[in-house]
Amino acid sequence: MGHILEVKFFNTFILRSETTNTLYVEESRMKGGFNEDFVSIGPKAHLVDDTYAETRRENALIYSGIYNSRTDINRTNVFSGGEKITRAVDPSNGAIQKLHAEDTNLNILQEDKVSRALIDKDALFTAEGGRLTASGAAVIGQIVPFSGKYGIQNPESFAVHGNRKYFVDKDRGVVLRLSSGLGGGNGLIEISQFGMRNYFKDNLNLIDNSFISSDKIVGGYDNHSDEYIVSLQNSNIESSNADERLRGFQTLNFDDTTNGWVSFYTYKPDFIFSLDNKFYSLKNNNLWEHYKNTEYNKFYDNVIINNKLIGGAFTSNITFIANTEPSTVKNFYTINYEGDDSWKMISSKTDANIEAFPILENTNYSSSDVLGSSFVEKENKYYANLKDNTSNTLKNQVIGVNSAGIKGFFTTVKMQNGSNAKKELFAVSHIVSKSS
Repeated sequence: MGHILEVKFFNTFILRSETTNTLYVEESRMKGGFNEDFVSIGPKAHLVDDTYAETRRENALIYSGIYNSRTDINRTNVFSGGEKITRAVDPSNGAIQKLHAEDTNLNILQEDKVSRALIDKDALFTAEGGRLTASGAAVIGQIVPFSGKYGIQNPESFAVHGNRKYFVDKDRGVVLRLSSGLGGGNGLIEISQFGMRNYFKDNLNLIDNSFISSDKIVGGYDNHSDEYIVSLQNSNIESSNADERLRGFQTLNFDDTTNGWVSFYTYKPDFIFSLDNKFYSLKNNNLWEHYKNTEYNKFYDNVIINNKLIGGAFTSNITFIANTEPSTVKNFYTINYEGDDSWKMISSKTDANIEAFPILENTNYSSSDVLGSSFVEKENKYYANLKDNTSNTLKNQVIGVNSAGIKGFFTTVKMQNGSNAKKELFAVSHIVSKSS
């Protein structure tokens, strides 16, 4: 009775003998097929590399064969050593951190340099120094660097919208926008210089825990509001206290239409992306769709994981400087604003360190609180007197008016709203007079 033999080699046939064990004999014909090519009898050259090991080239690119879906030919695992399938960039600019394919070009972002590689074409230079492109056999053609010594160390900060790419260069303390296309304006631009130069230079390189060390920088584009979102995060700070939790991250947005940084947000995402004009973020493996929640001043849920509070409700704060006639010392008597109710003035302090009492929202004022005050609504506008809260009130009091007011060249005002409904603030102004 016969039995099944396990064949351990390809291109072999089996010999059985009553006096010997099973032998595996190599087939000379390729694939063992009839009339196929065969290997002739004689010595066969081979080489054994006893020191074979993995090699990492962090500044080089390699490409394989193609996959043709129409013919089901898959050569993605073919790396032919006889073809020019590698392309390296300058190793002095650090490792390649991010690759981004854009039309017929490949953006290469190293730690200290940003370049563009031509795909299926090469750059030809004329006698006058001009540059032309021509089809070539190389898949990765000429590598053309962008001007400026910039790079990327946190590839998670990279985001794309149209022909614009955004990312953070932590080593240089800047946020960058890379533009390319037929409309002009190609190249790298420091968008952090638009009013936030010192902020990013200070916070991106901070090492201690007094604020953030930015060990993780999450970036993404919000298609709903057309803004670049970047979140500077310290993964070691995730406290159950709201104020301490805010110290562990700063999430803010950049608007191309105004070339300015618009606002800070009170959410700490793990990942950001947009799909079909909807904006999403991931937090603790949960997917959140923004602009859908009917509750304002709240991101994510009040979930406690490992004794850490994730998400929750916060207040909206707006801080600004009031400074009419900058070269004149003024008395700020009143404050008024246009907008919805529920806004309150948390603080107002002049450059002379004269501070006013806080002003509550118009619904929370108690007549027994003689030191405080609240906004009073008149014709859809809210008014309140400014009362001096410094230790030397008589010195700063303006004689002859009902409210002492506060004196200085300018005053820094902080408005706040903690409502879970939509509350808008259009404008804030003061009644002032020149100081005598």
